[in-house]
Amino acid sequence: TFASVQPTPGAARPASGAFASVQPTPAPAPAPAAPEDPESEARRAERQARLARHPYMARSHKLTELIARGRAAITRGDFERAYQDFNHVLGLDPKNREVAALLVDARRKHDQHRAQAEVERGQQMEMRGDFAGAQSAYKLAVSLNGDNPEAAYQAARVGRELNQDPQEVRALAQRAVELKPGRVEYQLLLGQVLLLAGQKKQAKHHFEEVVRLDPDHAEGRAALKKLRWTFS
Repeated sequence: TFASVQPTPGAARPASGAFASVQPTPAPAPAPAAPEDPESEARRAERQARLARHPYMARSHKLTELIARGRAAITRGDFERAYQDFNHVLGLDPKNREVAALLVDARRKHDQHRAQAEVERGQQMEMRGDFAGAQSAYKLAVSLNGDNPEAAYQAARVGRELNQDPQEVRALAQRAVELKPGRVEYQLLLGQVLLLAGQKKQAKHHFEEVVRLDPDHAEGRAALKKLRWTFS
């Protein structure tokens, strides 16, 4: 038989069924960072300045600045400034699709704004008796924004008074009606233009529209009555 092992007198016995927990040694507190000396700070500032002057970084900063300025110009309604800025960006970064879309939008808004300004300028010239100048302004407005019904109507109206190309006058009057068929004066003008061209049936349709929109419209009712006698 083996001799039994006797515990050392005075030694602590571990708890029954468990090991004594081991307490970790606390980590020493990190040493405070040494303050950066002025010479190191100066070198870091110099590196940052050199990086900012790098052609790529300078170009990136310029693009960001131009895009932000263009967006701000659109917000305040300065579409010409926005167009110039976005166009400059595309000159530096031709593959920038976002700016290409912004440029198209700026151009569209610029043309719409300019077209409306030309309509107003034409009306002022008419008031001064300059009908040829007014017609030029109205036609310029149409070329800038083919979706401006007032520009098309005014160009057709003055063009008829100045005995300009009947086909061009008709096309302008037709465009105004297509864009805004609910305007009585647009329907009346197109009816009158068609009547002068000998297209009585088409003219009658537009005079009927005039009376439908405004049952008390004297000029429309008179024109329609005259045409009904013609067809009777």
